[in-house]
Amino acid sequence: MQLYLFLIIGALLVVKPTINALFLSTAGADSLSIAFILTAIIAVVISFSYHKLLERFNLRYIIKSTLWIFSAAFFIIGLLVMFEVTNLFLVYAFYLFVGIYALLVTSQFWVLANVIFNIREAKRLFGFIGAGGIAGGIAGGYVTSILVPFTGNGALIILASLMIACCPYIYQRIKSHSYKGKMKLEFKKRESVSKEPSIKLIFNSRHLTHLAGVIGIGVLVAKLVDYEFSYLASQQIADPMELASFFGFWFSTFNIISLILQLLITKRLLENFNIETNLFFLPAAVITCALLLFVMPELWLVIILKGFDGSLKQSLHKSALELLAIPIPSDIKNKTKTFIDVVVDSVATGLAGLVIIFVVKGLNLPNHIITASIAILSIFWIYLIFKVKDSYLSIFKQSIVKREKLRKEKNNVGTLIGNMKIIFENGGTEDILLMLQKLPEISHSSLRDPVLQLLNHENNKVVTAVINNLDYVINEPVAQVQDFIYTDDSELINAAMNYLLSHEHISYQFYENYLDDEDDMIATAALLALAAISQENPLLAEKYNLKLRIELFSSEIGDQNMQIAELARLIETLGYAATTNYYSIIDNYLNHNNKTLRIAAIKATGHTKDVYFLNTLLEGLIDDELKKSIISSIQKMGNKSLKIISQIYSRKKTENDFRKKLLHVLYHIKTKKSHRLIIQLTHRSDISVKKRAFELLFKSRIDGGKSILKKKELIRFIDKESAKYKELVRLYWSLKISQRSDKRTNGVISLLEKNTIEQLITNVDQCISDQLEIIFNLLSQRYNPEDVYVAYKGMISKETVSRLHSMEYLNGILSRDLKNMLFPLFELESHTLSSETFEFQERIQLYDRSKMLEKLLLIQEKKVHSLSIKLLDLQGEHLITSILSHLPTSKALEIKNILLSKDNGKTKTA
Repeated sequence: MQLYLFLIIGALLVVKPTINALFLSTAGADSLSIAFILTAIIAVVISFSYHKLLERFNLRYIIKSTLWIFSAAFFIIGLLVMFEVTNLFLVYAFYLFVGIYALLVTSQFWVLANVIFNIREAKRLFGFIGAGGIAGGIAGGYVTSILVPFTGNGALIILASLMIACCPYIYQRIKSHSYKGKMKLEFKKRESVSKEPSIKLIFNSRHLTHLAGVIGIGVLVAKLVDYEFSYLASQQIADPMELASFFGFWFSTFNIISLILQLLITKRLLENFNIETNLFFLPAAVITCALLLFVMPELWLVIILKGFDGSLKQSLHKSALELLAIPIPSDIKNKTKTFIDVVVDSVATGLAGLVIIFVVKGLNLPNHIITASIAILSIFWIYLIFKVKDSYLSIFKQSIVKREKLRKEKNNVGTLIGNMKIIFENGGTEDILLMLQKLPEISHSSLRDPVLQLLNHENNKVVTAVINNLDYVINEPVAQVQDFIYTDDSELINAAMNYLLSHEHISYQFYENYLDDEDDMIATAALLALAAISQENPLLAEKYNLKLRIELFSSEIGDQNMQIAELARLIETLGYAATTNYYSIIDNYLNHNNKTLRIAAIKATGHTKDVYFLNTLLEGLIDDELKKSIISSIQKMGNKSLKIISQIYSRKKTENDFRKKLLHVLYHIKTKKSHRLIIQLTHRSDISVKKRAFELLFKSRIDGGKSILKKKELIRFIDKESAKYKELVRLYWSLKISQRSDKRTNGVISLLEKNTIEQLITNVDQCISDQLEIIFNLLSQRYNPEDVYVAYKGMISKETVSRLHSMEYLNGILSRDLKNMLFPLFELESHTLSSETFEFQERIQLYDRSKMLEKLLLIQEKKVHSLSIKLLDLQGEHLITSILSHLPTSKALEIKNILLSKDNGKTKTA
């Protein structure tokens, strides 16, 4: 690839200064603008024909044919120049032909490079490959400068023809090397070409549109810079031979600078800086020189300006631009890239010609106008660079979403409302209940009548759900609701009472009637509803003598004739009493055998907002039927509950499963303190527990919660978790090597030991996966959680393309310090390393057996710890003693006791 690029660019730099000098001496510098416009027209015509050929013929055939055509054409041009068969028409033809060659052949080369290399390979190799092109430019320029006085222009053009003639053979070698074995299908897929018109594809893609804009503005600026350079040079150097030598010297010098940049700087900049930063350097340098030209319009300053354009454009800027095309789907890229490189480049060249003709010459304006145009266009160039960066990252994100099937269909509100109406009228109970849950987010007036009709539904669950959601579709009170107070369904009565009391302005007497109703079922329901609403409106409590009513009803709690539903309401109502006098009653029912009464007592504890009941509530978390009510009650206690939860979590005897339940409670408290406590508590927890903690924090961010970590805290946490990740990877591969070993120095490995190692490998691998998820969930504390989720799914994908796109996506969104910290870690991702080829040995330092066991015993994961002790127990006494001596004293003592208890167990069994 490097030799291929060396030859085509070397040939270009042989013919370009030669033809440029011939053109300037024959047609004059004033004709450059016309040549620019003609180049644009010819390029557009050729491009459309070229893309028609792409649809009919194989990409490989077209590339080889193009090389042979240009080689033959330059040979003929060389002969014509050598025998001085030239005129104004032929000079224009030669100039246009060189321009088309420069656009088409180089574009074909980079299309081929995009077919062969993926994004990671491109970042690593494009700088090296590009150095071949720069070296070709240097060689071509100096060959022209040195040989032109001796051989003449014609012989040099023939030399360029021969250089191009070598390229088809090199291409054949590249093809045969790249299309081996199982890579063949992938490369055939990469060579596919879309049937859609190029313009349509470009305008349908935000990224391609921005890319075309960046290239077009860059070319327009470059042509204006080239005009200033050529114009001032031709004004001061009249002799064609001397002018050709001048151009040859400076073009080669610019290429030497490019080569130095490409070999020493480009690769590092591409790997360490974002794409927009690398693209930014060239327009920034051009703007600086353009501003200086206003003050000092000298040839040496124009040479510097051209130097920046000629060196950066062919090194760093060129490599960065080619990277922008990598993530575009192959069939679209193969169709559009050459179109952009040729047509957009040529149209921009034509625009430059029009600017020179009509602005400078037509209006007879000074050369400062060109300089001002260069500066203004460069500012717009920078703007487009930042736009193309966003679309570039978006391509990677969309690729991961598509490959990993992460896309969620966007809800069409109109369609959803229509479906809701149909389901409300004809749907089953479960479907209706599901649609009623969506009323708070839809809340559309057109649903008013269908929802009201559901008040006549035969299922009380549906009617209860309707009453609970009536206010989302109807503003005024619905009188029909009061009819449901006289049903025998406790939940429906409660819903009706809550609704009626929330519309208290209906009538004072209206509520008095229900609170004093002879039916205690209705009276207790009204009392509970009044107590709940009075928390937000204390005047209601005073208005209806709430305190006295609670006292009167509480005296009846021991009545054996009281129904369960009625008693449950009274117990829950006691929680609103704002006095500790009823705590003993609530406490008694917290452990009642009847679940309905127990849940009522749990709800009452939440209404008190008093941590007095917290220990009892937390003990009930083991019952899944009670968990929802318990969490709801603790949530109402807020930050007051944190100290007790922290103490219970930190007890050594607390099981991991219960710790996860406590974390769930902390998450639902939903305060900054409770979420920060999640991080603090899991600092020294098992990996599986910590994973659950950060899953909850990630969920909080997805639901719109704010970040609870500052940047420095985040970096500190990620640094620690990254170190643990690397440690796990080292242990994983050390275990894999140990698994392959058949013997120890002290004898043959037992089957039990092999099985234990195998189990350890499985569990450590799971720890690695969990640890990676922890790191990504930490990232969601600073970055958009949806973006982080997409990157994570790409990173753990089995598809190489998804993993590569994930890394490139992260490269665009992460800060530099986090990239430096995380990217070496991502390279260790166990799914990406081949154990068969021992690729891991290049990146991972393995532990010896003793150190491996020592490190395994320190891993904070219960299953790994227990298996590690089991493996230790199978070792010789001397090795056990040595390993324990390197562990912290408390840990060594704990393990000794476990080993002793095992030995005692074996003795008793014997």
